[in-house]
Amino acid sequence: MMVDYLINPVRMGGLVKEVYDEGKMVKIYLHGRLGVIKVPRGIIRQDIDLEPGHELEFYFSYIQIVSDPYDYSSNEMDPAEEIFPSLLGGIVIDVNDTAVTVKVMDDLGEITVPRRWIITDKVLAEGDQAEFYFSCMDVTGKRDLPAMFI
Repeated sequence: MMVDYLINPVRMGGLVKEVYDEGKMVKIYLHGRLGVIKVPRGIIRQDIDLEPGHELEFYFSYIQIVSDPYDYSSNEMDPAEEIFPSLLGGIVIDVNDTAVTVKVMDDLGEITVPRRWIITDKVLAEGDQAEFYFSCMDVTGKRDLPAMFI
């Protein structure tokens, strides 16, 4: 029997590690070595030339594996609005000894986090359905670090 958990969104931060795919995708390292997120440039609210070292803030939660997923909607993921957490779905695409990667619905990227960030009562497997809170992102500053140190 699985204990019911509330996956509450919290404000998190990360650093842009890389901008790739002709500027359409952004790779972000979460502060505290908590994982890596790859997102489309369009969910980052500020219209600036992103580069390694830019600081980002956004909402994120633990990831829960679900057997009966909701009919999730990413309509609230609007970069023209204030950042607000949305309940989204995804599919586990990779599981290893230390981390899990989830492909976010509607081509909103991929999230790789330590296994301890996954709430489940079953053995993790590729193809598992997942849900979590996520939001658009705000640029909050820039660290003056060489890209190799990010």
